Amino acid sequence: MDGLRRLAGVIVERCCRVKPGERVLIEVTGCEDALAAEVIRAVYGAGGEPLYIQRWDSLQAAWLERAGAGAVSLCAARDKALMLGTDVYIGLRSSANSFDLSSVPAEQRRLYRREYEMPVHFRTRIPKTRWLVTRVPNAAMAQSAGLPTRELTELYYRCCCLDYARFRERMEPLRAAMGRARRVRILGEGVDLRFELCGRAPAICAGERNLPAGEVFSAPERGSVEGYIRYNVPTDFEGAHFAGVRLEFSRGRIVSASCESGPADMLGAILDTDGGARYTGEFAMGTNPFIDRAVGDTLFDEKAAGSFHLTPGNSYESCGNGNRSGIHWDLVYRMQPEHGGAEIWFDDTLISRNGLFVPEELRPLNPESLRGELEA
Repeated sequence: MDGLRRLAGVIVERCCRVKPGERVLIEVTGCEDALAAEVIRAVYGAGGEPLYIQRWDSLQAAWLERAGAGAVSLCAARDKALMLGTDVYIGLRSSANSFDLSSVPAEQRRLYRREYEMPVHFRTRIPKTRWLVTRVPNAAMAQSAGLPTRELTELYYRCCCLDYARFRERMEPLRAAMGRARRVRILGEGVDLRFELCGRAPAICAGERNLPAGEVFSAPERGSVEGYIRYNVPTDFEGAHFAGVRLEFSRGRIVSASCESGPADMLGAILDTDGGARYTGEFAMGTNPFIDRAVGDTLFDEKAAGSFHLTPGNSYESCGNGNRSGIHWDLVYRMQPEHGGAEIWFDDTLISRNGLFVPEELRPLNPESLRGELEA
C-alpha cells in the first residue's frame, strides 16, 4: 500500500501537477482498482475534484462486435464532452486477458478508431487536457512478460518513481541534438532506414504523459522515410500478438508489411485503417535505465534504454509532421548486441552504437551512469 500511495502521489503531484479546483477524469480499464483508489485520494489531497469511469475490455469487445456508427458516435459525443469539461485525464489500464478484443471484426475496429478514438482521444484529450496514461501491473501482464508478479511490480515502481527533474535534465542534450539534426540514418541487424526530421522542436517525455517515462521524440518528414526495418520487440495491438513485424518504406509510405507470427490479415487491416496509417507519425529514442528487458507492453518497451521506435500512424501536434490517423502504433527496436546491434546517425554524427550513446555530452544518459542518479 505504501508503494501505491507513493506512486499515486507521483502521478497526481509531480506528473499531472493537479491544482486546487481542477477536475480530474480518472479512466480505469480492467479490474486493478487499488492504484485508482489511491489516485482518487491523492486528487482530493491536492484540492482537485476527481471523476472516474470504469471500463472492461471484455464488455467493450461484446459491444463493438455489432455496434453501429450511430451508437459509437453517441458514445464519442458523450466522452468528448466529458473530456472538454475536465482539466486533467489519468488513464489507468490493465487487462485480465490481452486478447479480449481479438474477436472484434476488422471493420468494427476501423469504425471505432474513426468515430471514437479520433474525436475523443486524438482531437480532444491529447491537445486539450494535461494527461497521463500508465499500465497497472497484474498477474496477466507478469505472465506475458515471463516474470513473477512480484518482480514485475518491483520493476514497475523502480522505473516509475524517479527524480523526474534530474531525468529531464539528463535528456536535454539528446533533445538538443535531435533538434539540430536534419537527416537520420539507422543501420543494423534487420534495419536500414534513412529519413529527414520534420524540423519542429523535439519533445521530452519525463513523466508528463506516460509512465514509465523516458524518451525523446520528434517525427520524420512525412514523405522522407526510405528503407526497411524488422522490429525485434514483440507487440500486442488491438487484441492480437505480433512478432517480427517487418515494414518497407518508399517515399515515406509503408509499401510492404509482414510478420513472423501473428495474424497477417489483421496487420494489413491495421495499416489500411485510413490514409495516414501507412505513414509515420513519430520517431523516438528510449532512455529509461531501469527497463532492461522487453516485457510485452508498449508503454514499458518503448521507453527502454537502448531502444528506438518508428511509429506508423498519428503524429502529435506539438512536435509532429502533420500526419493524421486513427492509429498510433509504437513498434520498438532494441539495439543492444544481443539483438544484433545497430547504429543511429544524426547527419554525420554517430549518436548511438549497440544501445549506448557515443558523444561525450550524451554519455550521462547511458544506463550505468544514470541509474544511481534517478532513484527518487
